[in-house]
Amino acid sequence: MTRYKLTRNLYLDEYIPEALYKKYANRLHILVGLLDKELVKSDQLLRDKFGSVTINDWWTGGERNWSGIRTAKSPYYSHTSQHTYGRASDKIFRDASADKVREYIKKHYVELGISCIEDNVGWVHSDTRWWHGYELLIVKP
Repeated sequence: MTRYKLTRNLYLDEYIPEALYKKYANRLHILVGLLDKELVKSDQLLRDKFGSVTINDWWTGGERNWSGIRTAKSPYYSHTSQHTYGRASDKIFRDASADKVREYIKKHYVELGISCIEDNVGWVHSDTRWWHGYELLIVKP
């Protein structure tokens, strides 16, 4: 199986659950097409600012499998979730707290291309949903 690089630091497997990746391992263009490129761009910008980040880590032997796209097989699946449509990721930064990253996003969401974050969680959820407002949408789980 091939590991497909999306950006300088981010790989396709970090957004795709393991079973789905394996199913389409010979047709990676299908998997790439499931992702909003603005999400990947914004995640790379956050990676540039805050350093090492974990989204899904199943490729490297970790347990995170549903922090990018979520299919109906995910225990966290919701048909209304931005994860379902490739527009959201949940990230853990090695050297920055979720609160610190969220505070940065709140000040720079326009440049980052982020329209929504989740508040009061131990990870950084950001997404690129279409949002009619000009303010950052902050949701609480």
